[in-house]
Amino acid sequence: MDPASKDTGPSLYSRARLSAEVRIANERGQALPPDPDDLSRPPRAVPGCPACLTLAERREAARAECDRSAEADANVLLRRHLREEHCP
Repeated sequence: MDPASKDTGPSLYSRARLSAEVRIANERGQALPPDPDDLSRPPRAVPGCPACLTLAERREAARAECDRSAEADANVLLRRHLREEHCP
């Protein structure tokens, strides 16, 4: 077998292309402002707000019971409350 024909891993072109794609993705991520309706994290209750506290407690109770549906419902209600009562 010819040593020049051996597969030595990704070519220089492939590595440069991957590097460029990663760089573009990083730049795009830094250029966009955070989404206010980011659903990847549960909403945070506003300290001192009784409605927020009630909804957060409902969510924690649902978590303790492993009731993901009720937990999601509490998150939806808390997000709606935050948007209606605490956003300018």
